[in-house]
Amino acid sequence: MKLTTTPKISYSITYPYVFWDNWFAESELRAIEEYCTTQSVITTGTIGGGVVNLDIRDSNVAMHYANNDNKWIFDKFLHLVDHINNTFYQMDLLGFDTFQYTEYNTKGSKYEPHMDMMIGDDIAIDLIIPRKLSLSLILSDSSEYTGGEFEFLTGGEPKIAEQKRGRVLAFPSYVVHGIKPIESGLRRSIVIWALGPKFK
Repeated sequence: MKLTTTPKISYSITYPYVFWDNWFAESELRAIEEYCTTQSVITTGTIGGGVVNLDIRDSNVAMHYANNDNKWIFDKFLHLVDHINNTFYQMDLLGFDTFQYTEYNTKGSKYEPHMDMMIGDDIAIDLIIPRKLSLSLILSDSSEYTGGEFEFLTGGEPKIAEQKRGRVLAFPSYVVHGIKPIESGLRRSIVIWALGPKFK
């Protein structure tokens, strides 16, 4: 069959990241900090399989599952992720299972470029509901630390996202990103992942 017209091709952009300011009030940010600094069991951040490798990831973390004391934090994120996802990504999402409190608090603390979505050939990984949309709430003001740039690698020049207290950065969990080494001070954040069925 011979085409008599040129087929119409539509293009769309998937943003490597988007951000939202002032979703959390200052009083809520202080409440999150108090909760995380008093209720967290801080451990050294690990990479796949629970391995500690400070050449790749040098940070302190604490994982939090929903309970009566922190449910409001999950609920607040849920409303935001619904808006961001509907506006920018339209992924099939199910919800959250945990959030992570993270501190970069020594010179050289970093997280080399990585994806939040777990990819591998381990049967245990096959049983995990994939991370599909990542959100990072910046708790530290930029005056509290130097270095620690939030970097996205999507081809070409790396993109550096401006960080400010209360800003939420959101991005597909398959986007490669990292935290460049801290030079001084303390950088704190909350990271939460929206889960969903595998892409199809």
